[in-house]
Amino acid sequence: MKKLLCLGALILFLVLASFSVYADVDVTIDETSLTGGGNPGSIWTTRDNCGDEQQDVNHYLPGEHVFINGANFDERDYDWTIKGQPGGASCDPSIVVASGTKTVNSSGAFCFDAYTVANDDCGEYKVKFENKGDNYNVIPEFGLVVGIMTVLSAVGVFFFIRRK
Repeated sequence: MKKLLCLGALILFLVLASFSVYADVDVTIDETSLTGGGNPGSIWTTRDNCGDEQQDVNHYLPGEHVFINGANFDERDYDWTIKGQPGGASCDPSIVVASGTKTVNSSGAFCFDAYTVANDDCGEYKVKFENKGDNYNVIPEFGLVVGIMTVLSAVGVFFFIRRK
C-alpha cells in the first residue's frame, strides 16, 4: 500500500509538471518606454508579415518571423534590439538575440523582418526600438509532445503496477 501511495504521488507530480510547460508569462507593454523621449511613435510586432496595430502579435512558435512595425516616427536612424527577459522569464535571460539599425523615412512608418524565432527560444522577449518597447512570448514547440508523453508514461506505470 505504501508503494502504491508513493507511485500515486509520483504520477501526480509528473502530471502537474507536464502542465507547467504551459505556464504563460504575462505579456505587457512597457508603459514607461511609451511615454519617454519626446518621440510620438509607437511600435508593435506582427507574425510573418507587416500589419497594423490591430494585428499586434505577442505569441510566437519556433520558426515564425517577428516583424517590428512602427508609425509616427521622426525621419532618422534608430537602434533596435530583441532581448530575453531575466529571472527565468526567458530561455535567453538578458541575452540580445537580434539587433540592428533601421532608417525611418519621411513617412514615419516602417516594417521589417527583425528575427526568426529559434528552436531553443522560450518565454518572454523584449523588443526595444530606441525608447519604445513591446514584449512577446515564445511558446516552445515541444510542450504538447512532452505533456502527452508524461501523461501516457504515468498511466502506463499505473497499469503495470496494478497488474501485479
